[in-house]
Amino acid sequence: MSEPDTLLERLASASHRVKHAACDEALGRLRADPAFRETLRALLGSAAPHARFSAVWVLFQAERPTLRLLPALLGALELPDGDLRWQAAQMLTALGRLAPEVLPVVLHEARESESAVRRRMAIFVLRELAPERAETGAVYLSALDDREPDVRRAALWCFAKLTDPDLALARRALALARGSDPDPRMARIATVVLPRLASFHPELRGEIETLLGELERSPDPSLVRGAIAARRQLDAPDA
Repeated sequence: MSEPDTLLERLASASHRVKHAACDEALGRLRADPAFRETLRALLGSAAPHARFSAVWVLFQAERPTLRLLPALLGALELPDGDLRWQAAQMLTALGRLAPEVLPVVLHEARESESAVRRRMAIFVLRELAPERAETGAVYLSALDDREPDVRRAALWCFAKLTDPDLALARRALALARGSDPDPRMARIATVVLPRLASFHPELRGEIETLLGELERSPDPSLVRGAIAARRQLDAPDA
C-alpha cells in the first residue's frame, strides 16, 4: 500500500512511523510559517481521529496549550492505540495544571462518559492531576461499582496514589481483598494497595494484618504472593 502524499494526509495516518514523521514536519513548518497554525486548528475538528490527535500534539509542542485543545484531547482518550491514549492523557494532565477549568471536566468524564475506555483514562489523568482532592477519591470509590472491570481495576490501582485516602476507600479495599468483586484480579490489586492505606488509617492495621494472614493461605498463588509482599511492606520500618 502506498503512503499518503500530502502532509495533511500523513498527519491523519494510523501508522506510528508515518504520523511521527508528519508531526515533526508539521512542527517545523509551523515554526517557519505561523499561518500554518490555522490549518492545524481546523484539523482539531476533523472527522479523522488520527488527524485530530496529530494537530493537538503539534500545537501542544509549539506553544503554551490552551482550552482550545481540550475537546480533541478528551476524544483522544478513547483512541484504539494505547500509546496515543497515554500521550493524550499526559497532555491533558499538563493542560489541567495550567487551566483549573480542566479538572471538573475530567471528573465528569471519569463519572459519566459513555465510553468505558474514556472513563478509565480519565481516572488515570486524575491520579496525576489531583491526587490530593477529595473529589478524586470520591470518583474512585464510585468507579468501583462501574459495570466494566477495566474501569474498576483502574480506580483501585489509583488508590495508592491518593495523598489522603478517605477511610471509606480503605474499608472498601479491605472488602475487595476479601473477594467482594466477581473479578478475582480486584482482590489481588486490593491486597497490594492495603499497606499504603494502613499508613493513613492505623486503626485498620490489625484487621489488615489478620486478613493478610488469611490470604497467605489462599489457593490462589497470585493472591498468596501479593499477601506476602503486602505483609513485608506493612512490616517495613517506614510503613
